[in-house]
Amino acid sequence: MERRKFIKSAGAVAGTTLFAGPLFGKEWSSVFDASTKKPNVLFIMTDQQMYTMMSCMGNTWLKTPHMDSIAKRGYSFHKTYCANPVCMPSRFSLLTGHYASDVGVKENTSAADETKLDGIISEGALGNIFRKAGYETLYSGKTHLYGSSDVSEYGFTLDDKDPYDGPALYAEKVLAEIGKGKQEKPFFLFLSFLNPHDICYKAGVDKRFPDELPEPNTRETKRLLALYKSLPPEEYRKQIPPRPTNIEPINGEQQDMVSMSTQGRKWDDDQWDLYNWMYHRLTEGVDAQIGRALTALKNAGLEENTIIVFTSDHGEMNRSHGLITKNVMFEESQRVPLMFAGKGIKSNVADTSTLACNGLDFLPTICELTGLEIPKKLPGISLAPFLKGMGKKPARKYIITEDYNANQITDGRYKYTVYELPGNPEMLTDLAVNPGETINYADDPSYAAIKLDLKKELMADLTKRGLTPLREDRTIQNIRAAEKAKKTRKKERPKNKIDYEE
Repeated sequence: MERRKFIKSAGAVAGTTLFAGPLFGKEWSSVFDASTKKPNVLFIMTDQQMYTMMSCMGNTWLKTPHMDSIAKRGYSFHKTYCANPVCMPSRFSLLTGHYASDVGVKENTSAADETKLDGIISEGALGNIFRKAGYETLYSGKTHLYGSSDVSEYGFTLDDKDPYDGPALYAEKVLAEIGKGKQEKPFFLFLSFLNPHDICYKAGVDKRFPDELPEPNTRETKRLLALYKSLPPEEYRKQIPPRPTNIEPINGEQQDMVSMSTQGRKWDDDQWDLYNWMYHRLTEGVDAQIGRALTALKNAGLEENTIIVFTSDHGEMNRSHGLITKNVMFEESQRVPLMFAGKGIKSNVADTSTLACNGLDFLPTICELTGLEIPKKLPGISLAPFLKGMGKKPARKYIITEDYNANQITDGRYKYTVYELPGNPEMLTDLAVNPGETINYADDPSYAAIKLDLKKELMADLTKRGLTPLREDRTIQNIRAAEKAKKTRKKERPKNKIDYEE
């Protein structure tokens, strides 16, 4: 109830050019001069897109000209991790700058702590911050957030939850309208596309496919299955990307470390080839949708004063370690694209060394780029000094991320993970020596000092955030029980209700 009261008052404020109230101890007027034209923001997000799934990353098995165009115009962080490799926790981080564990959750199925959630999103959610600064905050596509079905709690006005054509159609409509007349307020337009997430619905992956899923959730997958069947065998074989080289489980793996992603280990090579081919085609499809939004921005004459951001909520295993989908603490699931483009941002830069976390770093970065005060006590950093080539670059030694049953720290080379499972098993990987993460060095004496240092840093951070002692009951059985309860609730909904939030 408190959040709803806040949003109503924020909506009233949005009608003014400047907000006269306090901003973290300062007046809004001290942040913006009335004569200064604030930049617009176009935020584009895909779902389940691994960081290598762009042709500008050297992947020759697909064509993503529109994503590539953002990279060419702007600055790309190639070492970007999501805060949590599954939808709801990652999206919560992107819209608040906080870990999902700050509100007592780490996956899609549990309910967040309402009191903690209220305290974070009422003042510090992305849309609420920008709305109070005089922005028109608009959203289209997939939501999938704690505590809100329509993103109003987070300060956005939702156009449509259709995550397929919806965001592109809305961008074309709203940007054309803005381009026709005098723009009274800057806009923050959040476009949340679903694909290539539809790989989850491929025949043989989701047992509900096709009859028990809403038609929009199966449309693109059915189209690609029909295309696959229509291709001459020789042509299809030419289009199949190479298989990963790290298809074997990591040594010392326990079932509960990866249980949510092991279904594919029963597949033969033909099934895997189709999965790989379809994942690439789905990514090309969403690139075309993104192209429509970028074209609309250009046609409206709004490119010059708009910051474009592109990222994804998490990656996709695509057979690495024999796994599918996400929700595991490996590079393929954790690493995502992150690009910024716009006036004042360095162009055509591929940063291969800076450690970034899209969920933790985006909010402070976009606040600094647009001249807003950065909220206090956020765990992330502003990447603006890298983007603009100005100012002191923040020092960062580690990134800490989490999953439904694990906590991890990485310095860019070494990754130490401790699991919330009986006995708290550990994993240590060395990306310089073993980039495929097929070897667990946690018990290797030659890595003992490295493991000790990383573990000390991680445990200190978890203790500071009240997450110790570590739980030992985050098993797959718990998650499945919660998922079963969620599915039961869904069955009780009206049959014509479409739910994109898988």
